[in-house]
Amino acid sequence: MTIARTDIFKKDFLALPPEVQKATAKQIAQLLIDHFHPSLNLEGIKGHQGLFSARVNQRYRISLSFQGSDTLLLRRVFDHDDLYWRP
Repeated sequence: MTIARTDIFKKDFLALPPEVQKATAKQIAQLLIDHFHPSLNLEGIKGHQGLFSARVNQRYRISLSFQGSDTLLLRRVFDHDDLYWRP
């Protein structure tokens, strides 16, 4: 599986504190290995068919979508509550 990132994901990522960037990178690696790993808590985003969120830590989540069978598109990395308003 390959990873693609939106420009807004890149901007969101660079705005994160360094320790959250490190945790985000770790969870992205886990997504490549096994996107159903329990630490990711992968779930659909209500009202947005085809969009999912994965846990970075208690505060931050990644929004993503699957593009075909071999590409994972990272859309946002954002505060948990804000992500569900602007996935």
